[in-house]
Amino acid sequence: MGNPNNDRCRSRRLPRTTRMPDCSREFLPASLAAGAPDMFPRRTRPCRFAAGAAIGPADKAGEKDMDSPSRDIIAETPRLVLRRHAAADFPAYLEMCADPAMSRYSGRNPSGSEEAWMRLLRQAGHWSLLGYGFVAVEEKGSGRFVGEAGLGDFKRRLGPAFDDAPEAGWAIAPWAHGRGYATEAAAAALEWIEHAFAIERTVCLIHAENAASIRVAEKLGYAPFGECTYRGYPAITFERLNRIGNRNASEPE
Repeated sequence: MGNPNNDRCRSRRLPRTTRMPDCSREFLPASLAAGAPDMFPRRTRPCRFAAGAAIGPADKAGEKDMDSPSRDIIAETPRLVLRRHAAADFPAYLEMCADPAMSRYSGRNPSGSEEAWMRLLRQAGHWSLLGYGFVAVEEKGSGRFVGEAGLGDFKRRLGPAFDDAPEAGWAIAPWAHGRGYATEAAAAALEWIEHAFAIERTVCLIHAENAASIRVAEKLGYAPFGECTYRGYPAITFERLNRIGNRNASEPE
């Protein structure tokens, strides 16, 4: 990362933020960990991407063979399955990360084997330490690895307006571009996590010239709130206010 002083965002305002609950002491909220049938008793909004999705807590750690694809399914959409990452994803994950098209707007070179493996471990580690994170996305019909989407805490040091909110992101393998998978996967992942943790606000960071990713953000309901220079490139910061999360936070149990 570059000098934190140079990477700090110039926010037009300091919006209200909500910190992600600390799940390092308790893996998931009690209602999720207990596997309660009615996991989301509060009112929720419909999601056209995740309607009828199979949404539930991940299976207990250690019960899966890490050499086979994980079936810790978080959500499903009509075309996609969103699940926890597994070690068996690595060959397809490396292929995605090593493609030059994936690093065009990242300020980094294409990933080698070590970098891709560390990134995969980072995604798995989010769930272990924080109870949320990115999920692997696979095509429902073929079972092929499509990419990933979700929320993370990446310690970017861009200022409280950005750092105090969970950061959304998505990455789709080049072979699957142009099919609407990024919007479909990110919408389902965000809905699951926002309702599971009653998150009021999320953010994302996008290269100012990455028009395709900006369109996805806009479809997901993100709006720009600042600009910054990150890793030497011009970037725009976006925010999304979860109205259901805001309303439920003020409602009695």
